[in-house]
Amino acid sequence: MEGNLFTIFATLVNFLILVLVLKHILFDKVNKIIDERNSEIIDNIATAEHKVTEADKLRESYEREIANLENKGREIIRDAKVKADAQAKDIIQEAEDKTAVLIRQTEAEIERLKKKALEDMREEIGALAIFAAEKILEKQLDHQEQQAVIGKIIDEAGNAKWQN
Repeated sequence: MEGNLFTIFATLVNFLILVLVLKHILFDKVNKIIDERNSEIIDNIATAEHKVTEADKLRESYEREIANLENKGREIIRDAKVKADAQAKDIIQEAEDKTAVLIRQTEAEIERLKKKALEDMREEIGALAIFAAEKILEKQLDHQEQQAVIGKIIDEAGNAKWQN
């Protein structure tokens, strides 16, 4: 039994020496690597959280900018519509003004042509009256003969063209 105690004691001492040697050589390095890896993971998580925060800020900024651009687009469309409406009103007003001027000119031309036609008719009637008077004076006629001559003159005048 004494041999067994010695073997147990020697095994225990060897185990403690092995643990101390492994601790000095291996455990410190493994713990250092584990600590570095933990630190790296914590830094990566912090960096990822920071990047997520920055991405959220950028997304919000882009969303605001998109909303601003949409508002500006609507405003540009509204302004263009107002300008187009004003331009259409100007074009319509100009057309109405030109139409009014053209109507006045046409009415003036019609009035001038009417006056000229009346003047031409007066000249023709005057010439016809002089012609009729000459015919009547050529003959001293009684009432029936005067009526016959006037009828003949009117027929001749009706068959003749009006002078321009």
